[in-house]
Amino acid sequence: MYLRHLLTDEQRAIRETFREFVDREIVPRREALEQDRTVVEEVLGKLVKMGLQRSGYPEEYGGDGGLPMVTLTIICEELARGDAGVSLSAGINAGMILQPAVLAGNKAVLDRFVPPFCGEEVTYACLSMTDSTCGADTENPLLRGRGVKTRARLDGEEWVIDGNKSWPTHAGIASVYLTVCNTDPSLGDEGVALIYVPADAPGLSFGKPERKMGYRSSVNASVFYDGVRVPKEYRVAGPGKDAEFYHAIASGAQWHNATQSLGIAQAAFDIALEYTGLRISDGKPVRKWSLAAGIIADMAIKLEIMRGAVYNLAVMMDEHASYPPLFSREMVAKASIVRSFAADACVWICNKAMELLGSNGLSPEYGVEKCLRDAKITQLVLGGQQVAKYRVVNGYYEYTV
Repeated sequence: MYLRHLLTDEQRAIRETFREFVDREIVPRREALEQDRTVVEEVLGKLVKMGLQRSGYPEEYGGDGGLPMVTLTIICEELARGDAGVSLSAGINAGMILQPAVLAGNKAVLDRFVPPFCGEEVTYACLSMTDSTCGADTENPLLRGRGVKTRARLDGEEWVIDGNKSWPTHAGIASVYLTVCNTDPSLGDEGVALIYVPADAPGLSFGKPERKMGYRSSVNASVFYDGVRVPKEYRVAGPGKDAEFYHAIASGAQWHNATQSLGIAQAAFDIALEYTGLRISDGKPVRKWSLAAGIIADMAIKLEIMRGAVYNLAVMMDEHASYPPLFSREMVAKASIVRSFAADACVWICNKAMELLGSNGLSPEYGVEKCLRDAKITQLVLGGQQVAKYRVVNGYYEYTV
């Protein structure tokens, strides 16, 4: 997709700034980012100094009031080109988790949790979503909230939360946990409750960080709620509205995932293109041979279509007056289509890059094996490709279970 006429001068400048940052601070340290948490903290700290973390928060708290989705797509794509885990963490911390409270005007939540994110230190947020006991049922829209097993009951002026969550990003290091709960499974979406939980809440505990195939620069762990009590004001909005925010989160999270897929695929393509230009076979660069050239062309085709889909989705999310709201079935379905295609295309491109590098692709020094490991994760998160297709079905025609 040609972005020349889509991007403003400011957005083009932002792209160049983050592209230079990635080439300078991330690409040379891809291996170190997977092995040393202090390097991750250093890189994220520099992004905080650049103003990325505070960009998504209200100005009255010291934030910048939010960035257009197209601008965020530029930033997250470039960061993912260097390291997908860094892109994931930076995007989450830049307002995605607290955005429902911003839109709902929940002052109690904003006053309690937003100020640290507008400071000068790396501050983590967590979407505590997938239930340990039922996995992807939590994210399945066809179940109308019945798949959410973590329970919340109102006891006077407090919510009491019980349940377990698996694999949320930033579990154990976040300062705030947006927890997906259910007050009554018989109520369907009306029973869905989104409740913010501070890290120091009694009864909240965490498992050990997961050992992972990819996205090693981001932290995942289990979260345990054992009679956790928080003020009733920490619920985002209330019955019905919380479900709308949850569906909107599905749109936003899938956009974020698709953007990371784009960045990973671009990195793999760049590496393969350079390698086949330098590698000589029978006196000429490998990419001059028709078989390799055809593979590179197919990679470029998928990458181009992926970029068009991802940026088109970002434009739709920015143009609120022209498209359905993010919580609508239609927009969740469109985001699912883009996410599903992007993840599959990313895995395909990275796999072909490995083939073009041959055995050298197995070596971490070239970077392709990292791309392939990270690419596979994009297919598995947020309920996986199968649940993504349930969201598509849910948005295009009625289907009940």
